[in-house]
Amino acid sequence: MADKRDYNVFFDTHTVSGIVISTGLYMIFLAGAFALFMENINHWEANEPVRDAAAYIDYDGVLEHLEIMGYDMHGRTVRIRNDQGKIQVFSLPLTNKSLHSNPSAILSDSLAKGSIRLHLESQTFAEVKMIPVDRFKKLGGFLYGLHYFHPIPYGMELSGIVAAIFLFSIITGLIIHWKKIVSNFFTFRLKSTIKNLWADAHSALGIIGLPYQFMFALTGAFLGFHLIFLNPVATMYYGNSIHEVYKDVFPSFSNNKDFAPHGHSDEHVSVNSLVNNTLVEIGDRDISYMDVVVKNYKDENAHLGILYTLENNDGLLSNGEKGYRLTDGKKVFENEVGRTQTLLFGAILTIAKLHYASYGGYFVKIIYFLLALLTCFVIISGVMVWLKAREKNRIYASRRKFNANVGAIYLGICLGLYPAIALMFILTKTFPMEMRHRFDWISWLFLAFWVAYTIYAYFSKNHFHINRNALILAGGMGILVPVLNGFHSGLWFWKSLQMGYPDSFFVDVGWIVLGTATLISAYYAKPLNEKARKAKKGIPIMPEVETIK
Repeated sequence: MADKRDYNVFFDTHTVSGIVISTGLYMIFLAGAFALFMENINHWEANEPVRDAAAYIDYDGVLEHLEIMGYDMHGRTVRIRNDQGKIQVFSLPLTNKSLHSNPSAILSDSLAKGSIRLHLESQTFAEVKMIPVDRFKKLGGFLYGLHYFHPIPYGMELSGIVAAIFLFSIITGLIIHWKKIVSNFFTFRLKSTIKNLWADAHSALGIIGLPYQFMFALTGAFLGFHLIFLNPVATMYYGNSIHEVYKDVFPSFSNNKDFAPHGHSDEHVSVNSLVNNTLVEIGDRDISYMDVVVKNYKDENAHLGILYTLENNDGLLSNGEKGYRLTDGKKVFENEVGRTQTLLFGAILTIAKLHYASYGGYFVKIIYFLLALLTCFVIISGVMVWLKAREKNRIYASRRKFNANVGAIYLGICLGLYPAIALMFILTKTFPMEMRHRFDWISWLFLAFWVAYTIYAYFSKNHFHINRNALILAGGMGILVPVLNGFHSGLWFWKSLQMGYPDSFFVDVGWIVLGTATLISAYYAKPLNEKARKAKKGIPIMPEVETIK
């Protein structure tokens, strides 16, 4: 009796927790599946070729050019990196505190004291006016933000709560099926009732995706919740300084050395030579990101930090750092790839890479994408079990109309998101890049379509039509994506790869495969008719308790 009672408790908590978060969880996984390729989608939208993050930059020339421009460089910390073929230069404002050894060295004009935020041509160092773009007003960034409810206040924290409840739902589901986990995996009663069909699909596919779903729920809960606890930890243990928290959590070259200015000095080793030495030590492995940081330039205590990330196929711990003393070029710090300074930093880095699939290249991201779609089906099937259990049961007869309305709205929200995303891809290639408020229009049309499909689902209440029409719309628009991209940019998928636009090729081919598979699924989809299935097996058909109007 106790075992049966425990089973019922776990079953009810699993069902309730799953239903409560089902819509938000579906949004997280479907938007997250596309957000895995955020940078690829952004490059596809802007028709940008892939740039070499470690492409040659004359760092010494950049530093000298800043002095010619009128900036007081003594004691400055300057970051220099390749930004899509341009040189990005960034530094904080110069203050008396940072030059306490010689405050009179600060010039009086504002340019000398001001911060540096420049984009320069790689050859001439001519300043390039770059219009700042909100990361969420790019297609990839928008989908990434949608993945953790960015449009909603405290969306990140809310997504963390959903992930935590999902983790609880996974654990209770595992407890429910533990004794029959093997038999349930191989059970698929195609000729049984529709409720059992959905239940078998939910159990079998849930077991297949269990490791992925557990990992995603755990890492998602951490990434969503860490912001909630950051301020209290900073208040209680770090004198209300979040900066000090990050120094412990994310140690780096800049946080492990004393960089207080000692005195002015024009003698230093060439930054170019030290960067070249680092590239030689790294070898022929591709670099996806590299920052060159000059600390205390033109000072006796000047140092150089080189932070880099290897391409995704170099494993979970693919970050590295090297530090040099600029007065003599001696290496004073090294954090090799595959090692981390602290266990905490390594754990956080591993959690982030596991969650975002930023290891293993395209292959791992495609596997994540397919598992995310599988999880979407598991979520849908779980809700369908809940709906079917209440559709014919006399206990729920008085609430049948309410349950039907809730089910229709739920399916409209979930299934309408897929064609709405496909529509966004089409709109990004329909509206010109120079159009004013371009992405505002795109996002509003996306939302309008999504709401319209939900309204259609509410009035239709036909689960088969809601599903099939969503597939037809998404598949048809998905096939149009590479066509519109070809007409818009001339980057037809059969030649974009040779032209140096691999992201354009990947996104176009991805939509061809995805759109074709979606249309095939819509073509072979058949309505699940309970009466016809029972009549075929000779089962007597019970009269309906109530007809939904």
